Amino acid sequence: MIQLVVGWVKHFFGLSNVEEFTSVEQVTPSQMGYRFEHEELKRLMERLKGFETVEFTDAYGEPLISESIDQRFGQDGGIDCIIRIVAPTERGAKNVATRIRNILVKGDY
Repeated sequence: MIQLVVGWVKHFFGLSNVEEFTSVEQVTPSQMGYRFEHEELKRLMERLKGFETVEFTDAYGEPLISESIDQRFGQDGGIDCIIRIVAPTERGAKNVATRIRNILVKGDY
């Protein structure tokens, strides 16, 4: 459809220097889902980088870093990210967990 419009405008106005339309890469729904999930996780990691007691791991316990997120593709379509809180006291862990929960619920990342 766009090629038709570009061709019509080019012909109608006599524009010979208009470049031809090139097709754009087709993105599958699963690729869109992965991209969305990768970007969301990167934003969350950036938001929580000031929390010294927070670690990001995958389901196997391997650490996740924002530079390696784009290479993660779970079999079920997810990244399998676990936010682990390592605090010296249980009260401190509960405080951090509450703050993270509020950040997630409010979408403040």
